[in-house]
Amino acid sequence: MNVSDRVWMIAMADATGWGPVAVGRLRHQFGSVAAMRSASVEELSRVLEASPSTVRKRLASLDIRAAKSDLRRVRRQGGEVIDIFEASYPQLLRGMSDPPTLVRTRGCVACLEASPTIAIVGSRRASAVGIDLATKFAITLAEHGVTVCSGGARGIDAAAHRAVLRAGGRTIVVLGSGLARPYPPEHESLFSEVVEAGGLLVTEYRCDAGPRPARFPRRNRIIAGLSIGVVVIEAGVRSGAMITARLAADDYGRDVMALPGRVDTGASAGCHQAIREGWAALVDHPDQVVERLADQQGLLGIQRSGSGGVAADNDSDSPADPFQAAGEGGVEGRNGR
Repeated sequence: MNVSDRVWMIAMADATGWGPVAVGRLRHQFGSVAAMRSASVEELSRVLEASPSTVRKRLASLDIRAAKSDLRRVRRQGGEVIDIFEASYPQLLRGMSDPPTLVRTRGCVACLEASPTIAIVGSRRASAVGIDLATKFAITLAEHGVTVCSGGARGIDAAAHRAVLRAGGRTIVVLGSGLARPYPPEHESLFSEVVEAGGLLVTEYRCDAGPRPARFPRRNRIIAGLSIGVVVIEAGVRSGAMITARLAADDYGRDVMALPGRVDTGASAGCHQAIREGWAALVDHPDQVVERLADQQGLLGIQRSGSGGVAADNDSDSPADPFQAAGEGGVEGRNGR
């Protein structure tokens, strides 16, 4: 994709009126950014089911200068922009009901689809027990070749990221701010370690976007969408971790697993509720997560097809190991790591 097409997509992603439904229709009709850009207002109007005057206003709202500036900033950070028209856009995100028009990335983009991804999420005010559990689960998953995804927050998120790094695995951090303003700021060195270890930072926000409360629930849908399963540790009923888990279960059809905790503090009340209501499976050992992934051949096939493979056929002689089916095998075999 040439620079002007990419700039156009950045401007579209940041303008009003060009949400997932509109962009999805345009992608289905035109197939490429170049074809979309060359379409007449009347053609765009028919596809978007909007009046020509509305389409003209939306086109006029595209801030090309700001988009060029943002692309330069992303690249100065050592990052890149991947939009939904590109083949390298993650297949699991593409299948969401509300996929981001684009993602800004810094690090190894291949880890988006090179191996199965499991999210580990939980409380920012995690107990020592919660931190220990997040560490054990993350290490086991990394040792089985799984990429661990989380939000880079204090508590459970950071414990999972750090554990994967210690195990020599790869981890994805989905930010609720821009690449130039990572949040929380005290985790900037952790995020750099993630990139240096072959992991990835992902955000849909402009490079200089600061952390705002409304951005984190939107961030959570990307964590859920990138993952074939979500493990929840120490989450309250109204916590961000439960937003991620609910999106994963209800909107994206992902496997949600929750760890039980103490019943007298409320710290794990969200986990208990999810287990009680039946939309999260109870797990108390990391091997149980590994075992449950064997039932995710459909999602593994979608993920593999995005990196050049062929989607798994349930009737074929596919490998018994779900991680082998997903692509590149264990941690030791990836990029010489």
